[in-house]
Amino acid sequence: MDQETKLRVVCIGDSITEGFGLGDDPSVYYPSRLQEFLGDDYVVFNEGVTCSCVTMMEDETGRAFGLPYVLQPEYDEALSLAGDIYIIMLGTNDAQDGMHDTEDWQDPYFNMISFEPMFETFYQYIIDGVKSANPNALIYLVVPIPVRNCIWRKHQEKYLLQIIPHIKHLAEVNGLPLIDLHEEFLKLGEEKLNSIYLEDGLHPNADGAFLIASIFAYVLGNRAY
Repeated sequence: MDQETKLRVVCIGDSITEGFGLGDDPSVYYPSRLQEFLGDDYVVFNEGVTCSCVTMMEDETGRAFGLPYVLQPEYDEALSLAGDIYIIMLGTNDAQDGMHDTEDWQDPYFNMISFEPMFETFYQYIIDGVKSANPNALIYLVVPIPVRNCIWRKHQEKYLLQIIPHIKHLAEVNGLPLIDLHEEFLKLGEEKLNSIYLEDGLHPNADGAFLIASIFAYVLGNRAY
């Protein structure tokens, strides 16, 4: 099957999508694993950006809070790819308060949870951008994986639990399918969970990336999960 007739799957996300911490071999990143599962009828694009967030706020000088995904070139590239399927997994980096790991100072530019009341507005902008550029695309919203005992963001899972209802609500009001990785991962139990994360407690290891890809492949109709 030539490139033009393949179904195009565009993976939008943060470091979990990009493959942070998994070394220089992109074949173990979840989008590459998803490509393996889906086979030759699909082409999968990795448009993940490490540290990126949904929040789109600037101070009076124009400096952004966090790293807004929509301001990154990968966002424009994702829209231009004419995807048939978009998998959007964002929100983990919005679940932080900017506190240093010693908790003796706070970086206000990473106090993203303070903008939680506007999270759905920011996320809707991303959804609308994808819809506008690709009106016939199927868009999946993803509830991110749990944050384990993150070595530098001690309260991130607590804040992620505040973000999750917003993602679910956005899926509902937009009539979009939802993939709840948070729930699926928790079903594994503590011992298994601990084995599929990097030491930072935030990013999946190669086994975790494999599991993410297998869940997505299952949802897309390829029963690898």
